[in-house]
Amino acid sequence: MKRIVLFFCLFYGLWSMSAQNNSDHIQVLDTLQLNAYGYQNTPARIPKTIQIIKINKLTAAPVESLDALLELVAGIDVRSRGSKGVQSDLSIRGGNFDQVLVLLNGVPINNPQTGHHNLDLPVDFNMLDHIEILEGASGDNIGVNAFSGAINLVTKSPHRKQAKAILKAGQFGYVKGVFDLSHQLKNIAVYNGFSFQRSNGYLVNDSINNTDFYSLKDFVNIHYNGVKFPLDLQAGYHQKDFGANSFYTAKYPWQYEKTEGYFAALSSQFGKKFILKPVVYYRLNFDQFQLFRESVYRYEKPYFIYHKDTAQYAPGIYYPGHNYHKTRQLGGELHLSFHSKYGYTFGHVAWQNQKIWSNKLGENLSQPIVVNDRISYTKYAGRSYFETSLNQQKKWHNWIFGAGINTLFDEKYGWQVTGGGFVNHKWSHLMQYISISSASRLPTFTDLYYQGPSNIGNPDLKPEKSWTYEFGSKYWYKNSQINASIFYRQANQTIDWVKFNINDKWQPQNLTKLQTLGLEFSFRQVFQHKFFKEFALSYAYLQMNKDNTSDFISKYALDYLKHKLTFQFSHRFIFQTNLFWTGIYKNRNGQYLTYENDAYRLYDFKPYFLTNLKWSKQAKKFRVGLSVENLFNITYRDLSYIKMPGRWLIFELQYQIK
Repeated sequence: MKRIVLFFCLFYGLWSMSAQNNSDHIQVLDTLQLNAYGYQNTPARIPKTIQIIKINKLTAAPVESLDALLELVAGIDVRSRGSKGVQSDLSIRGGNFDQVLVLLNGVPINNPQTGHHNLDLPVDFNMLDHIEILEGASGDNIGVNAFSGAINLVTKSPHRKQAKAILKAGQFGYVKGVFDLSHQLKNIAVYNGFSFQRSNGYLVNDSINNTDFYSLKDFVNIHYNGVKFPLDLQAGYHQKDFGANSFYTAKYPWQYEKTEGYFAALSSQFGKKFILKPVVYYRLNFDQFQLFRESVYRYEKPYFIYHKDTAQYAPGIYYPGHNYHKTRQLGGELHLSFHSKYGYTFGHVAWQNQKIWSNKLGENLSQPIVVNDRISYTKYAGRSYFETSLNQQKKWHNWIFGAGINTLFDEKYGWQVTGGGFVNHKWSHLMQYISISSASRLPTFTDLYYQGPSNIGNPDLKPEKSWTYEFGSKYWYKNSQINASIFYRQANQTIDWVKFNINDKWQPQNLTKLQTLGLEFSFRQVFQHKFFKEFALSYAYLQMNKDNTSDFISKYALDYLKHKLTFQFSHRFIFQTNLFWTGIYKNRNGQYLTYENDAYRLYDFKPYFLTNLKWSKQAKKFRVGLSVENLFNITYRDLSYIKMPGRWLIFELQYQIK
C-alpha cells in the first residue's frame, strides 16, 4: 500500500509541474453546467471528483442498460444480479447500495424500502441527455443519503425537436425497443420517451434458467415557458418482471420479482438576482417478491406445489406466501441562490414523508388492509424528515473558499448535522483542491424490519455517518482531460448485514468504524485523426479496514472492489464503419456465500476482465450496429453466487430525425 501511495504522489507531482509548463496549449473540453451540486458551475471548478457521461457520445458504445453505462466509471461498483438492468446494486467508493443518492433531474428518488430498487426508474438510458456523478460524501450541499456520493440523471430537453426509434434483437430471445420524441408548440415543449425489453433468459444450458425478464418504461417532460412563472412537469411509469435466479439466497433458486412504480414532479423557477426554485414530487412503488416462483410452484391454497413436493423451509414448515410491499414518498423542496459582496450563497429546505404497507416490513396493523384474496397488508411503517442546508462560497484572486452545513430532523433519530468545506486553487487550466465533507444515511425499512428464512431485521439501528477528506487535481490539455484524487473516509455506525457463524441468519448491525483509503485516476483523449476517435482509461484502488475486532461474515461492507480498471477505445473500421471497445477489470476483496449439497460454503471472489465490442455504421438518418458482450465468454460472478451471462450478440437498428 505504501508503494502505491508513494508512486501516486510522485506521479501527481511530476504531472502537476508538467501541466503548469504547458498551460498555453489548453482548451476546455466540457463546459457543462452541473445542477446536482446545488448550483450551476463547470465540472472543472467543483471541488470533488466529478464524472460527466454524455449519452450522445456513447451511442456507438456496447452498452444496453444504465448499469452497464455506469460500469465505465472506475469509482463506481455495479454489482448486477442479472443482465440488461434487471437489478443491480450501485455503490461509489466502496460504499454499499443504500449509500448513494440517486436523483432524476435533481429530484431525489431513492427507494426507502431498499436500495436494491434505486435503479427501478421510469427512464431508459437512451432517454437521458447526460449523467452527473459526484464521488464522495455530499451531505453538506445535497442532503441526506449522499453518504458516499450522488448520481443525477438528466433527461433529454423537450426543446430539442427530435425523434428517434431504436430496435434491438439478439440471443436468448432478447428484444428491445426505444422510442422518443421532442416537439414544441408556442410556449409548451414536450418530451416523451418509451421503452420495452424482454428475454427468455441466458442460462439455457443449466438445469434452472430462471433469468428471463420483461420491462417497460414511459416518461414525459412538459415545460411551460411562462414569462413570470415557468412550469416544468415530469412524470413516469415503470414495470419490471424478472426471474430472480438465487438473487437473495442460494438455497432457493426459483425466486421471482415484480416491481411497478409511478413518479411525478412539478417545479418552477423565478427571480433574477434572488433565484427561487420550488419542487414538489410524488412516488409510488409496488414490489412483489416470490421466494418460490408461482409459474413453477403451483398455488393450491394454502400450499405451493412443484410436482408432488410442497415448498418448505424445513420439514413441516411451509412457505406461507409471497412478500408484498407498497411504498409512497411525498416531498417538497425549495432551492435558493444569490450573489452578494460576500460571494455566492445557495441552500435549500426540504421535507419528505415516507410510508410503507407490507406483509413483511413494519409494525403490525390493528386492522389488515385487504387488497384481494391473495394480497393483504398486515404491517405499516412511516416517517418524515425535515432538512435544511446553507452553503457559502467566496472567490479571491485564483482561490475559491467554500463551506456548508446541513441539518436534518427525524422524530425517531432526532437531529443529524453534517457539513464541510473546501479550498480550490486555479492556475491557468490546472485546478487543485482540498475538501472535507460529511454525510449521513437513514436505515431503510428493510434494514429495520425484514424477517425471512435467511434474514432478520434490526429496529434498533441508528443512522450511519461519515467524514471524507479529499485532495485532487483536474487538468485539460488540448483534447486531453486528466483527473486524479486521493481520499480517506471514516464511517461511524456503518450499517451492514452480518453473521457470526456460517449457519446464522443475516442481520444488519451498526459496525463501530469503517475506514476507507482510495486513489483514483482517469485520462481521456479525443483524437483529431481519421482512424482514432477517442480513448479513455481510469483506475481506482480501495483499502478498507474495520476498527472493531469482531470476527464476522460481511454481506456488503467488506466485499468491496480493491482494484478496478476500465478503458474505452473507439476507432474507424473498414467501409466507413466504427468499432467501440470497452474493457473492465475487477478484483474484489472478501468472500461470497453459496449453498451446495445442502450446506453453506464460503468462496473467495476471483478477479476477472470483461471485453465488450460494438460495430456500427451511420448512414444519414439510419444507424446499424452489432454488439458482442463478454467477447471472450468469461465465466464470472459479480455478486455472490449468481451466475452472469457469457457471450451475448445483439443487433441494432436506429432511425433518428433531428
